[in-house]
Parts: sequence; structure tokens; C-alpha cells
Amino acid sequence: MRMTRTTVDVDDAALSAARAALGTSGLSATVNTALREVARRSALADFDVLRDVHGLPEDVEAGRGSRGPDGSI
Repeated sequence: MRMTRTTVDVDDAALSAARAALGTSGLSATVNTALREVARRSALADFDVLRDVHGLPEDVEAGRGSRGPDGSI
């Protein structure tokens, strides 16, 4: 996995809350876990079990095509 070293200002209260929610310790672990979680949620935002698992391929494509670029219906 490639990592980029950077300097960033972090809200201490948000960091503390994220650490508690994610069960992480340390700035890097918390930020990386939070970024992965946001990416995971984004990938799952358009997933519909009935359509994507039980639907026909044309149902899947039609259902996904009805969403806007931001994932909204």
C-alpha cells in the first residue's frame, strides 16, 4: 500500500470522536481508517440486495442507471 506523508490541520475534538467511534489510536490509524470507511460507505451506497443479488442483469443496470452522479435517486 502506498502512503503519502503530508501535514494537515486536524480538529482535535473530531479526531477524539473518530478514535472512539472507530476504536483506533493515533492520528494516522484514525485518519486512514476513517478514509477507508468513507470509501466503503460510498461503494455500498448504491448496493441494493434485492436488485443486485436477486435481480436480473438488466434490473441491476436499470436500477443503477436511475441514480444521479451523487448517488441520489
